[in-house]
This record gives sequence, structure tokens and C-alpha cells, in this order.
Amino acid sequence: MREIGEREVASRWRWLFWETLIIVVGVLIAFGVNDYWTGRQDRALELHYVKRILAEVEYDIEWVDGFWKDYVTRKYRALDAIAPVVRGKEPVPEDLETFFDNVGLGGLAGLSPPYWVTTTTFDDLKATGNLRLIRSTDFRSKINKFYRDYEDDYRRLRARTTGYSMFVHSIYPSELRDDTNMKAIEAFGVERALKRIQSEEFQSLLNQEFNFAYFLLNRQTRFLSAAEELSRELEAHIRQLED
Repeated sequence: MREIGEREVASRWRWLFWETLIIVVGVLIAFGVNDYWTGRQDRALELHYVKRILAEVEYDIEWVDGFWKDYVTRKYRALDAIAPVVRGKEPVPEDLETFFDNVGLGGLAGLSPPYWVTTTTFDDLKATGNLRLIRSTDFRSKINKFYRDYEDDYRRLRARTTGYSMFVHSIYPSELRDDTNMKAIEAFGVERALKRIQSEEFQSLLNQEFNFAYFLLNRQTRFLSAAEELSRELEAHIRQLED
């Protein structure tokens, strides 16, 4: 009887062992399957976000290189054209319309410098905590640095804005645009406008606006270089994720 009892106890222990083992293996398999599918979903989301960032960066490059670069160049050339007259080194040109037009164009982007970078996806990643989906800490740091550097540049750009544009608005009450409103200038008084343009106050504002325009050109070049580099790295990362 004793031997029978011992065999029953041993049998129960074996049964408990195998049952426990099956449960543990089942749980591990369930965790493994869950991790596998979660990993796949995370990779799909990472790919989705990286493609979105790439699309935004490419759009920004196209906008700055295709439109903004010419816009800033026109501003710089306009300032350069009026500078000798404003500084009293050359007489007022006979073509007053072109001269006043350049005075206006010198104030392009002076009131409110545009924000060149589209941050929709990056802001979404930060707000949702999904920035963690980009597994490579080095690559994640590069993306962070791109947006942080531009934000720093933009703050510095804003700090360099001057009173040039507002001064021009006070000379003739019209918007700064390509087709200068000569009627508005004549109503204000051409001689009066020229006197204000050749004042020491406007000379000072011109010098400040030159500095602003130079900084604008410099930041533009810096942005395009950084954006093109990030674009290449985003493309490489996408290929990696798709392999």
C-alpha cells in the first residue's frame, strides 16, 4: 500500500511539473508572438513617420531653393541699389519709380520672417511620445538636432528684424510690393519722401537691414545644406526599414 501511495504522489508531481511547464511555455510563446506583432507594428509606424518627415523636408527644400532664395536675393540687390543714394554718395536717380520700388523691396521679409521648416510630423512624434519608435538613438538625435538648430536660427533671425519696413510704410502708405504705388508717394510728397530716405535715421536702418539680409542669406544656405543631408539620411533609413 505504501508503495502504491508513493507512486501516486510521484505521478501527481510529474503531472504538476508537466502542466506547469506547458503553462510557462504557452505564456512565453504568447509573449513572443505579442512582441513579434508589436515589433512589426512599431516598425511599420516608424517607416510611416520617417516617410512623412522626408516628404516635409523635401517640400521645404523645394520651397526655399525654388522660391525663397530668389526672394532674398531680390531683397539684397534692392538694398545694394539704393545704398549709395541713401548714404549720399550718389545723386537721386531720374527713374524715381524704380528707386522707390527698390526702397520697398529692401523691406521684403522684414516685418515677419517666414518659418522655413514644416514641423507637423516632428511635433506629432513629440506630442504622442512616438519619437521612441525611431530605434536608432543616433538617427533620432540627428532628427532632433535638425529641428532644434533651425529653431535656434529662427530665434536669432527674429532678433535681427529692424524698423526698416515700418519706416518705409511711413514714407508712402502702401504695401511693400513689386509695383510701387507712385500715386501714393506723390500724394505724400516726392521731395518729402526723398528727404526722409536720405536721413541719418534711414541710413542707420539701411545698415541694420543689410545685416538682417546677410544673416537671412547665410541661414538660407545653412538650412539647405542641413536639410539635404537629413534628406539623404532619411532615404537611407527608409531603405533599411523596407529591406
